[in-house]
Amino acid sequence: MTENSDAAQLIAERVSQALAAADLTAYAHLLHPDVRWGAPGDPSPPCQNRAQVLAWYQGGRDAGTRARVVETVAAGDKVLVGVEVIRADEGGAGQHTRWQVLTIRDGLIADIRGYDQRADAAASAGLGPAPPVPDAATGWLAPAAPLTNGEIELRLPVAADAATLHGHASGPDGLEGGWLPLAAGAGLASCETLVADWLAGWQNLPSQNGPAFAVQQAAQPRLIGQVWLADRGDQVVELGYGIAPAHRRRGYAARAARLAAEWLLSTGRAGVVELRIGQDDVASQRVAAAAGFAPAGTVQSYVPGTGQTFTDLRFILVSASRSPRDAT
Repeated sequence: MTENSDAAQLIAERVSQALAAADLTAYAHLLHPDVRWGAPGDPSPPCQNRAQVLAWYQGGRDAGTRARVVETVAAGDKVLVGVEVIRADEGGAGQHTRWQVLTIRDGLIADIRGYDQRADAAASAGLGPAPPVPDAATGWLAPAAPLTNGEIELRLPVAADAATLHGHASGPDGLEGGWLPLAAGAGLASCETLVADWLAGWQNLPSQNGPAFAVQQAAQPRLIGQVWLADRGDQVVELGYGIAPAHRRRGYAARAARLAAEWLLSTGRAGVVELRIGQDDVASQRVAAAAGFAPAGTVQSYVPGTGQTFTDLRFILVSASRSPRDAT
């Protein structure tokens, strides 16, 4: 066995003990300082160090969520962990099982990936055959030129954007509001990976956060925001947006959302464009209204990396050939 294989066997036992006892101190001793935790394939996971992972667990405990380990299997430098999650606010009725694959480095957990299905997790850990790859539902085709309304432009990301993203991530308030899928203090390499991930989406390659547009002021190449797209099937495309703190309250978010939506609808790429906005996020609800989106009830939004589900407000913009009733 390799050193990491031996460590994986030991960690498989200790993880079970620490989570069973709800002992975050014991769990902290198993984590590498630079541990990363997120969904499979996410180049910029929401947790990128030990403190962030522990804070996420603590937040769940404070909310009354409890976890029980139902399976641990060591395989090489990987550990497959099955966790039964019980939410106190659901009276236990909402309990479900999630799977994680832990990667061991230097005798510690260096990477955590969350899965809905055991088969997917087992394949990642080398314990079973990889599941068949589904046919791509989306065939993205980038616009030939930037989209513009004379005030802002939406363009494809470029390599130089990574340095700009790094500048935002390095500043004390540069990521305020979670407008970028980066952790505070993210290094240049993480920013370069994010840009590559955005572009992979445009190339119809596996992507966690793409495709995405870079937002800039007209004729000024510096990135000040982003707009990402996600195919929801049946000609429905969700879009999300984020504007850097220093450029907010100028109407850029509404203009960017409207520009992207009009492009999707006019090219036939979508019949319905939707926004999913938190029920307490009043500022984003105002952006939706300013961009011309209409309220359309609620929708469940799922975060693969953490297993959390949220009930968001849904806002839609519909093509002229499709009635609002078709979008429900």
